[in-house]
Amino acid sequence: MNPSTLARWSGRGLRLLAWLLPLLALLWTAGRAPDWLEPDTLRIALAPGQERLLGRATLQAPQADEEHVRLRRAADGAWWLANVAAQKQVLWQPARGGDHQPTREWPLQPGATFAMGRHLLTVLMVAPGELLLGEAARRWRYDGVRLYLDGRSLPECYPGWRERVRRRLAGLGLRWLVQRPLRLGGGVWCADRLGLADVPVDTAVIAAQGDGFVLRPGLAGRPEGTPVTVAAGTPQAESLWLRTVPLTVGDRLIIGRTGYRVAAIAPDLELAVTGRAQRWPADAPPPATHAAVSVRWQPLVWLWPQAGDLWLLLGPLGLGLGAALLAWRGRAGVAGLALAGLCLGLYLERMAVPVLWPYLLAWAALGVWLWRVRSPWSATLLSLLALLWGAGLLTLLQLGTGAAESGWPRYGAAVAALGGGFGWLCWGVSQNGRGRLQGVSAAQARLGLRALGMTALLLLLAQVIWGDETGWAGLQPVELTQLALVSAAAYALTLQVRCSGGPVSLWLRYLGPLVLLVAVSGFALVFLRDFSPLVLLLPGVLLLAVAYQNLYPQAARRWLGRGVVAVLALMLVLAVVLVQRWPQWVPAAWQSERIRAWVAPQQYPHASYQLRRALEEIRIGGWRGAVWKEAVNGRAMAIPAVESDFTPAFFLNRYGGRAGLLLMGLQALFIVALLTMAHRTLDGRRRGDPCLTLRIGFTYFTLYGGAALMAAHLLVSWGTNLGFLPVMGQPMSLLSAGGSHLVLFVLPIVALAVASEEERDAKLS
Repeated sequence: MNPSTLARWSGRGLRLLAWLLPLLALLWTAGRAPDWLEPDTLRIALAPGQERLLGRATLQAPQADEEHVRLRRAADGAWWLANVAAQKQVLWQPARGGDHQPTREWPLQPGATFAMGRHLLTVLMVAPGELLLGEAARRWRYDGVRLYLDGRSLPECYPGWRERVRRRLAGLGLRWLVQRPLRLGGGVWCADRLGLADVPVDTAVIAAQGDGFVLRPGLAGRPEGTPVTVAAGTPQAESLWLRTVPLTVGDRLIIGRTGYRVAAIAPDLELAVTGRAQRWPADAPPPATHAAVSVRWQPLVWLWPQAGDLWLLLGPLGLGLGAALLAWRGRAGVAGLALAGLCLGLYLERMAVPVLWPYLLAWAALGVWLWRVRSPWSATLLSLLALLWGAGLLTLLQLGTGAAESGWPRYGAAVAALGGGFGWLCWGVSQNGRGRLQGVSAAQARLGLRALGMTALLLLLAQVIWGDETGWAGLQPVELTQLALVSAAAYALTLQVRCSGGPVSLWLRYLGPLVLLVAVSGFALVFLRDFSPLVLLLPGVLLLAVAYQNLYPQAARRWLGRGVVAVLALMLVLAVVLVQRWPQWVPAAWQSERIRAWVAPQQYPHASYQLRRALEEIRIGGWRGAVWKEAVNGRAMAIPAVESDFTPAFFLNRYGGRAGLLLMGLQALFIVALLTMAHRTLDGRRRGDPCLTLRIGFTYFTLYGGAALMAAHLLVSWGTNLGFLPVMGQPMSLLSAGGSHLVLFVLPIVALAVASEEERDAKLS
């Protein structure tokens, strides 16, 4: 065997080892996992006319109250449910359709009446965007934004710039964008408050929902407070707090974050448990509950589901067999797309599929890419990706299988399914001969970047309107905005160093990245009061400045620029040290409580609870980690946001400080590999030509910016978990359950690096 062949096969052996080690660790974790029993079905037996209070123990719902719901069986055999928990709600989704809705939510219909204290209100009319209420001789009209009394518009409760913006948006036909609930109570009538004497303000609220309106408890509403009676004056009158809903086959319930589906209502009520229920060790039978409630238990499903769930597998199995047949017949591209669709299906059904399915399918996609890439640098980057992502999936699998609650495996399943879907999609596109970089023109690049930026900003706006700091509809639009920001900045910098284009047009093109920068930072600071995006952007800007300096032909100017960047980086580090020493320098409006809790966590027990819990569990893990002694996660599950922001603390607790140092080393090598591959794209320039083609410049700056933001993510995540940065957490790249971060930012950057390197290798061979 000649040396080149030997080197090629030794390289393939290292790839195989990098792919095989995490797979063996995943299988080891699965084999060593506790032997759990999970509730499959609850059967409640009540005679007609009987009722029963159920709670945490009887419902196998660890987040429920001791007495959470009241089940009643009517004389005709119908089942009715009411929420009796003081602070927690019950969500109900009727089988006939619609979203989950709280049981303490009453739809308003024409002719209906409800009472608040001594006040009786009648619903006179309900139409899309309009509600008419009557009380004695008064007539109230509410359009989802403003309240009118006898045809007269009431003034704003709190006049200001928000009211002016709301009025202008409503005038432009964007009323749906500025809708707000109508608060009931208090003695003042104004635009969003219907004052009722002797009723505390915000006792109840009326909110627009779909084409109608609903009555629900307000922030000041309490079961022991002012009574709120729905259907007042009729035989169906009942308290809004104890409103009963009928149960039929197919209805879905969420009680204390545990999901149920009504499987049968005769002869007894059967509730199929759909997720987040209490687990019990198989060798320690669960304690007996009430005689009226019996539980059917099942073991944790790893590869093959229970007989009753086989129908769920017909679609995935058929799609998987079809993809295998297509690959065997030489249609690898179509097979890749089919497997990407299968991963999407597993993501949507992640609570029902066997635990290991998403992991194995994702790892198969990574194995295909590792085996087929030709460039040693592509193989190196993908090998590091396999080790880092393998460590992340291993951590999430341990998080799911070591928890005493059945819902935790969904985090690892979601990340694996999304990552596998991205890998198979890229494979399918590449095998169909599309997605090559050399065919991208300047006009196409501009159009693509504008579409990417517009999509990111629209999703960000949707999060502001309908979502919260955790995202919207299962997505984190900020991750796509980061990718758009990096791409737009790379495009603008490429135009700057090319030989074409005047200064005016270039400055106009810089407005795209600037708008994205303002949108991301403004969203985080105004709506989430979070400094972490600024911490992410500062290293990104500094490394992009280094990338720009690297293109200067004069060595003296390059080193001068690098020196300036190094000084700025040292100033940032010094600023962090000074803030920790003298936190009073920070203005009170700029999250001073967070910074002071960072400086002295013992003086702020509530604000620093996450950090103190994380540091306690890290100390318990020590150097060796607790997973080698006990497979059950134990107290580590009490770390807030352990699946996302504080996954590194969980990793250190379970696998120890030595594994943490190894993880940091692999992360550093991963960033260095990305930066090296960015530099290698410059080898495609003609010798002596200082200008960049659009393709080379865009790839170079995008990889540099992407590597910079990934490094900043790692820095912020370690800083949050170890306590050396006073910022809100960020999911750690390739470790935490950040599916949006993985498929909207990390994997696209990796795919660009591999595509560029493979194209370069093909030209040289």
